[in-house]
Amino acid sequence: MKKQCYALLFIALYSFQASSFELFPMVNFFSDSGKNTSGFFKITNTSLQQLPIEIVVNQRLISGDQPEELINTDDIFVFPPQAMIAPGSSQTVRVQFVGSPKKHAESYRLIVSQLPLKDDMGDDSIQMLFRIGGLIFVSPQNAEEKIVSHILLNEKAEPVLKIDNLGSSVIEISKHSFKNEWKENSYTWKWEQIEPFIPLHYLVPGQNVSIPVTELVEQ
Repeated sequence: MKKQCYALLFIALYSFQASSFELFPMVNFFSDSGKNTSGFFKITNTSLQQLPIEIVVNQRLISGDQPEELINTDDIFVFPPQAMIAPGSSQTVRVQFVGSPKKHAESYRLIVSQLPLKDDMGDDSIQMLFRIGGLIFVSPQNAEEKIVSHILLNEKAEPVLKIDNLGSSVIEISKHSFKNEWKENSYTWKWEQIEPFIPLHYLVPGQNVSIPVTELVEQ
């Protein structure tokens, strides 16, 4: 029986050079109505062989600081859903939001999967099949931004900066600075200072993230 090894690469911002293909852009922002309900992704075959791919979109369910849960959705139309890309060539994929109007911004995971190719290596051959996941954010036109932060102690009694998205829009954390009081001192941290400690760049409504700031408060 042929063995297949799957590597799932969920990447929010940058393409992964070691894979056999690249996805650009890694993030797309749509409106739930009007002229900005669609956009394009480009998939480039960086390998030396034909690349069969499949594109699917799942909705991301996120609450608080919990990991995302992916569920099936009919909100996003993708064309073409499959393609064969020649070595060194690219395929443009059109993505269209076709769902109902939103009360707040929601997010989706566009997953590009490499499909197996027939080969002559025998039943015991191993194929390394890659997946790359991009992000799609869909927002209502009247979405409002509200972001709050404060410093607190975690379960290890270490200071962390907790950032909450309490609004109805997507928060791009890199565009914000965070001013808080801690032990009678005032701190203002920009993206460049917290970037080494934070695992993500975007917060959807209802999502939060806690960043260890022991090094920052001790400076």
